[in-house]
Amino acid sequence: MKIKLAIAAFLVFGSIVLSYAYVRGYALFTSQFVQTCENAIKERLVVPSSYQRIGVDDSRRTITWDEFFAEPERSVPESTRKAMIQAARGRPIQYVAFIDYRAQGAIGAIIGERASCTFNSLDGSDAPTRTYWVKIGGEHNLEWAARQPNAATLHRRLLKNL
Repeated sequence: MKIKLAIAAFLVFGSIVLSYAYVRGYALFTSQFVQTCENAIKERLVVPSSYQRIGVDDSRRTITWDEFFAEPERSVPESTRKAMIQAARGRPIQYVAFIDYRAQGAIGAIIGERASCTFNSLDGSDAPTRTYWVKIGGEHNLEWAARQPNAATLHRRLLKNL
């Protein structure tokens, strides 16, 4: 009888721990896309080590080929477009993640933010592993860095992470 009670308690406790980990979005349950987005967010922070995820809501949806090729980095000749479309196994996929986090700001205070992260994938199987490919708030980190007062320093730091 005690063994059955111990097993039941262990299963309940394990379920609670796994549920908590899932809700908090720990790495065991985090997709490659969300991990790359978090790295891109950290590259923008004054104190990257202060980053703490509060929550994440990620999704994916099928997009049109026009939406896929609308991004400037995807502008290719028409012949290349046709070849890419023929080689694709399906329609392009757009990954989207909304990440709520806390981090230390420029004046040392802890701030709460929400970042929107997107990536357009050719077929849904090529989730980005490099921060260069994801957009935070509609722009790549190199574009964001160019607008900052310390653009040269940020640009060098970002290029090291490519």
